Parts: sequence; C-alpha cells; structure tokens
Amino acid sequence: MNEILAIIFLCFSLIILFKKIMLQLMEVILDSSNIKLLGILALIIGLFLLYTVNFSWSDRVWKNTLFVFGIVSILRGFIAILFENIIYKFADIFAKNYFKFSIPLSLIFFSLTLLMVSRDYMGPVKNIDQCQSDESISLYCGFNKPEDLALLPDNKFFLMSEFGGIKPYEEKDGEGSFALLKINDGTKITPQIKFGENVWGDPSCKRNPSDNFGPHGVDLIQRDDGLIQFGVVNHSPFESVEFFELTQDANSWLMTWRGCVIAPEENYFNDLSIKRDGSFYVTHMYERDITVNEWLSAALFKYSTGYVLKWDKKNFSKVVGSDGGQPNGIGLDEDSELLYVNYNLGDELRVINLLNGESIGRYKINSPDNMILLDQSIWLTSLDHETIDVMVNCDIEISVTCSLPFSIHEIDLVSLKKKNIYSFRETVFGFPTTAYPFKDTIYIGSFHSDRVAFFQTD
Repeated sequence: MNEILAIIFLCFSLIILFKKIMLQLMEVILDSSNIKLLGILALIIGLFLLYTVNFSWSDRVWKNTLFVFGIVSILRGFIAILFENIIYKFADIFAKNYFKFSIPLSLIFFSLTLLMVSRDYMGPVKNIDQCQSDESISLYCGFNKPEDLALLPDNKFFLMSEFGGIKPYEEKDGEGSFALLKINDGTKITPQIKFGENVWGDPSCKRNPSDNFGPHGVDLIQRDDGLIQFGVVNHSPFESVEFFELTQDANSWLMTWRGCVIAPEENYFNDLSIKRDGSFYVTHMYERDITVNEWLSAALFKYSTGYVLKWDKKNFSKVVGSDGGQPNGIGLDEDSELLYVNYNLGDELRVINLLNGESIGRYKINSPDNMILLDQSIWLTSLDHETIDVMVNCDIEISVTCSLPFSIHEIDLVSLKKKNIYSFRETVFGFPTTAYPFKDTIYIGSFHSDRVAFFQTD
C-alpha cells in the first residue's frame, strides 16, 4: 500500500504544476449541473477511506494517511453540499493565484511521496536486549547473528552462518563463524573444521587454514556422487564462495573444506544455490564500495543495483533477466529450470525461467531476505517496516536486536499464492532473515541478534 500511495502522491505533485490542465479540469467540475452530487461523492470516498482503516488511528503510516484524507474528503463533501458559494469563491481565488497555491501543494504531495517510501511503522518499540521467550515466540540464546540456516540430513541439527557484517552497514566486512544448533534442546556447538584438497572449487582459489571466515548465505545439497556439500558466501578475508563436505562425527558433524571460488572484483555476493553437479547460482547485491547514501537512495527509489551470476565450475556468467534492487536470497528448482530470487530493495520475489531468462512470476513482499524451498512451499521473511524506521527506533550499534514488526510468509511454489502469514510485533525478536520449517515449528535466523527464534504453527 505504501508504494501505491507513493505513486499517487507523486502523480499529484507533478500534475498540479500544469496550470492549463488543472484549470480546464476545474472548469469541468464547476460547470457540473450539481455541485452537491460531487459533495456526496466526496462523502462516500471519505467514508470508504475511513472504513479501509477501521475508522481508527493506527501504528502504520499508510493507514494514518488514509485516515487523514478520509476526514478531509468528508469535510470537503459537507462544504460542497452546504456551502456551494464557498466552492466557487475559492476556485476563483485559486485560479488568480494559481502557482502561489499549486507549488506548496506540489511540495506537500512530494513530501508525502517520500514519507510513503521511507516510513511505515509508527508504533512502540520495546527494549529486548534480555534474551527471554514470550507468549508468541520462544528463543534459543547465545548465538551471534545467525543469518542463514541449513537443516542437516539427520534432522537433529541446524548448521548456520554467524554473520560478520557487510558494507555499507559496517565500515568493512566482518569476521564471523559457523555454529550448530541442536534442535531438541537449543544447545550451540562449534563445528570442527578440517582442511582437505580443493576438489570442488576453482584451483586458483587458495585459503590458509589460519584464515578467518565471514559467512553469509548458505546452501546444502546431496551431490550426484552422494556426498553432502555445504556452500557458503564468504566475505572475509576475501570475497568468495566456500565449499565443505559434511560428515557425521559421533554426536555432531564435521566440516571438511573442499575448495573455494574467488568472486570477480566487481561483485559482492549475498546468497547461493548449488546444483547437484557442484555448479551454483549466486546473487550479486551491489558494488562493494557502495555508500550509505547510495544504499538509502536505492532503498527509497527501488532501482536496480545487482543481478544473479552462474558459476559453471570454470567461469562466471550473468543470468539473463536477473537485474533488480539488491538481489538477496536465492532458490533453485533444478528439475524445472526455475530460479527464485528475492530482491531486498525491490520488495519482491521473482521467478526466472532459466531456459529463456523470462520472469514468469512475482510476489510482492517487503524487504525479503533468504528463502527456503520445501514441500511445494516457499518460506520468506518480511520486514514490516521501512529503512528510516530502523534509524528512528533502533540503535543497532548498542542494542542486541530490535522489536520492529515482521512477518513470515508461506506461499505456493508454483502459483505464488499465499498459504499462511504469521505476523509479529512488540515481541522478543527482530530483523529476521530466514524462516525454516521443521515439523510443526518455524525456526528464524537474524542478521542482528544474539538468539534463534521459533514458534509453533498448529
């Protein structure tokens, strides 16, 4: 709704500057055989707007905007019905001093346009630095930015990336780590990593065992040869995709490094989806040297900043039709040759036919991050707020996390129609990135949190 209102206000801000068109429109309206009929229409529109927002003030910017415009429309309707002469007098004054009125009105509508694309949530935000479950969400504590999750084959553990940070949110790419979550009791285990030969990556990619990792998006598959391959986008100490073979080790799992692929100099990766033959698709977000102001501009105006690349085990190539605003989470239906891409700044999920590069489906959702494709469903996270809301309500340099509202969406893999939406506000979790369903529970990761959240769906 914010985007629709932003487009409407932007159109008004431009059209009102065209004097000839507006005066002709006013002439048509004022020559109407019945001004009172227009007043009745204004009353109906006003009541409809108030009905849309349940006749009440809200914690959402768009609802409050419709509430105000509903009241104004009703007042205009009463004036037109009861004081017809006032309408004609004001129209005459407006026409004689057109730009004295139209320019301020244009600026007001343009300001409303910016408000619609920059703010959404106006409600309370509580302090949730203490990691403690509430009635709507349960928590496993002691984690560090659990950005992405992969369920391991034994169904007993999640393997996750503990995010180190990226630009422009941080001055430089940060060091992170990996963690295992034991599902039945929330125990955190640091997985053992050993180094093997580079057999799955690019032979030119070298990693010193003493190097740190900066993990981001992850994926896990069973390869054509039966081995379990875990892939991760890595930002530290260099930009790469890292591969590990996973094997069970007593009551835990062992990660054996099996190679890496250096990112092209111009690319900044986010998430990947691996094919069974070991090739992969990876999202390029935006330029590595992007500034905060450039990122905010892209967030406000929704223009393209990145695309998807394919690595064919030798070279990278751009996926046709994948350009968009900060490509983020990615999923692959290998049998159907369909690629699912979340555009975080573009506020949509897009389905791309890899055979011809055509977009065959879209799902509008606010700031989607990672995605999980499972059992004919796609699981997505939605930040139910805008960029400026974070700056106004959350001190992320000090606070562990922030209780701004969010939702978990389950949509159909084929039709992209909504199956379920689980919405949360003023709860003990925030900034979700991954929603992973397991049995009757949804587990949620975050890019800025010391906890993993979960809730029951039944």
